[in-house]
Amino acid sequence: MSIAGCRRAVSAVFSVLLLVIIVFVVGIFLYSFVSGMVGNLTDSSSNQLFSLRIENVVMNDTCMTIYVGNSLKDDVSATKVYVNKEPRDLLFSTGTGVIIPKGSSRPVYVNGPYTAGGMYDIKIVFNSGNSLITVVIY
Repeated sequence: MSIAGCRRAVSAVFSVLLLVIIVFVVGIFLYSFVSGMVGNLTDSSSNQLFSLRIENVVMNDTCMTIYVGNSLKDDVSATKVYVNKEPRDLLFSTGTGVIIPKGSSRPVYVNGPYTAGGMYDIKIVFNSGNSLITVVIY
């Protein structure tokens, strides 16, 4: 074997080794970046899922009482309620809506009429920009 043939073989081995090292280092950086993003995404979505919740709904022919729990860091106010996509009046609310203090649960009263056996799509909109949606059968 000639000297020129040995040099080409050695440089090919070094280039393959260098490419493997580069790919390995880039993989480590990519993994740490993606795992950090996924960790932040799951933390924020799980916190948001359990921040506001509908705990119970009680109805009669003229009023629906929706018990809303607030686990956010701040007080929120239920500003609008839609029943079957139509806006409904909030009873016993202040000028800004029904205030739900942080770490507690409060009733939100919604004016009726409601019919026994009826199905109602409920959407509650809060001043924080969040909303809750549920379906209730009376």
